[in-house]
Amino acid sequence: MMNAVPISLNDFFQLLLFGGILAIVLVMIPVQIVSKLRRLRRKRTRAICRICGYRFLRPENQTIFSCPHCGVHNKA
Repeated sequence: MMNAVPISLNDFFQLLLFGGILAIVLVMIPVQIVSKLRRLRRKRTRAICRICGYRFLRPENQTIFSCPHCGVHNKA
């Protein structure tokens, strides 16, 4: 049978505080990494026209493409 370890009220609140900080860190780091990866992938597949500001999907493997809204040529 396991013996219960007596813990003071001060130790309990310290463990609660450090546990909360650890839980936030363990959630925020993966969220930040996934957010960065999504942003990089979105940057590769989407473009913003330099003249009218229209956002559109960029054609693959093309360095120069035209805006579907105003027709201006944009560079990747």
